[in-house]
Amino acid sequence: METLEWATLLVCCTALVLRLPDVVRGRNRTVFGILLLGTLCSVLAVSELYDAIDGRLGGQDVTSLILRYLVFAVVLLVGLRVIGALAAAGARRLISGAIGRWALGLSFLAVTVTFFLMAGTGPPAGLPVPLAGDPGNGDLAPYFAAAGRAYPAFVSLVLIPPLLAAVGSRLPRLVRAGSLLVLAGAAFAALGLPAALAPSGWAVAQHFINFSAALGYVLGLVVFWFSGLIAS
Repeated sequence: METLEWATLLVCCTALVLRLPDVVRGRNRTVFGILLLGTLCSVLAVSELYDAIDGRLGGQDVTSLILRYLVFAVVLLVGLRVIGALAAAGARRLISGAIGRWALGLSFLAVTVTFFLMAGTGPPAGLPVPLAGDPGNGDLAPYFAAAGRAYPAFVSLVLIPPLLAAVGSRLPRLVRAGSLLVLAGAAFAALGLPAALAPSGWAVAQHFINFSAALGYVLGLVVFWFSGLIAS
């Protein structure tokens, strides 16, 4: 799965570099910010880089908690950006309204509480596997992982209906292609929540689901950007 980790990071870095000229011109800086945060998430999700960074932070897996906070921010921004592009008013109310704020707040609380209950021994790079130490920590690891997947799953489920509508619409082909990629990412992100609670033997499948979700979202945003370039 290391190949998938590095491939996701490469895609994020490439997308970030491609967006630089528009940022210099002052256009679509929000998308660049999303890609920047997404690239940082990808950096922290690469096992070797995670170990190096976490070692600098004391080796207590605080990086794992930071990664989840960053994922929450990226998912929120992507969700708002996509529903804005698709003019999905109902989805916007769900994400930015009271329900969305409660979902974000409860997910934030759950991931923070489970992390500290594990005495700072969260699973590296988002994998729900026990680390060495107190056996009880390993029992909580799947719940920590699930807490980190809860908000992305919520946003993704909200996005799926307008994305399905966009894929089946008469919108330009690139818009439909971007919608299809984001739809795939949303579907994988939604699957990530139940997958986090799967037995440890499913670790490879969990890893594949998590990184496929990231790739779907990033590639979809890139295709949306190309569509905008062509339209302009």
